[in-house]
Amino acid sequence: MKKLDARKSERNASKSTGKTRVSKRTATDMQTIADLVAANRILYAQSVLDGYGHVSARHDLHPDRFWLSRGMAPGLVTADDIMEFDLSGEPIDARGRATYAERFIHSEIYRHRPDVKSIVHSPP
Repeated sequence: MKKLDARKSERNASKSTGKTRVSKRTATDMQTIADLVAANRILYAQSVLDGYGHVSARHDLHPDRFWLSRGMAPGLVTADDIMEFDLSGEPIDARGRATYAERFIHSEIYRHRPDVKSIVHSPP
């Protein structure tokens, strides 16, 4: 019974301090992240994206979240650069990393179109 009480108070403490609980990345997450890294690099190599373009993907297990790299050139993206965002465009765990201002375009599309699984933003 004490363990239940401890978990409950821990959960309430994180809510009251405003901290977001970061979920551990699953094998499914890791595959989506690997695909997203490949998409960024391939689209950059094929000149579909320039240094300011980017690709995002909806989270497989949490449809109210999406993956997008930190603000950087798509040809350099690695798995460590992929960040998780909520549908308000806010990072789940920014760790001081810069983000794209255009993440809000992604968040609004994901919010209003639950059928959309991935987005490519490529400025002209």
